[in-house]
Amino acid sequence: MGYRALLVVAVIVLVGCSRATLPYKPEPQPQGARISAGYQIVGDRIRIEINTGGRPLEQVWILKPDGSSLGPQDVEAPAVASNPGPSVRFGTAGGVSGHRSAVATGAGVSFPFGGGSSRAESNTIAWFPLGTAGPPPWQLYVKLIGIVPTTFTVGGPPPA
Repeated sequence: MGYRALLVVAVIVLVGCSRATLPYKPEPQPQGARISAGYQIVGDRIRIEINTGGRPLEQVWILKPDGSSLGPQDVEAPAVASNPGPSVRFGTAGGVSGHRSAVATGAGVSFPFGGGSSRAESNTIAWFPLGTAGPPPWQLYVKLIGIVPTTFTVGGPPPA
């Protein structure tokens, strides 16, 4: 019975840790983050979806072959959930119960420690004008908050 419970817990942990990644990735990945991207041509625009590994996006643009850069027309950023970090809580409680009445009292104190963090709840979508960006592949510049910038190729045949 203990073996089965351990196996169920292990499967739940592995499923909870798994993340779908998009086909284009920087090599090597920037330290402290996992980034991937995918794209679609939608009319006269490029829709680039960026999996930031939960980190908020600070900057994104396409680096053109002539050395210039192209900023996005629009960025659909996900909601950012703020985590205040772990805390230790101490408390006491007491209660009195009578035939037709009940009284309860309580007190507690909380001590936060460690740093909090912010997490993006889903992927970020950046829209670029196709006519200005030119044909794929594109060099995508991505800067996440608290992580060094990275540049990688998006478009063309997906990497093997």
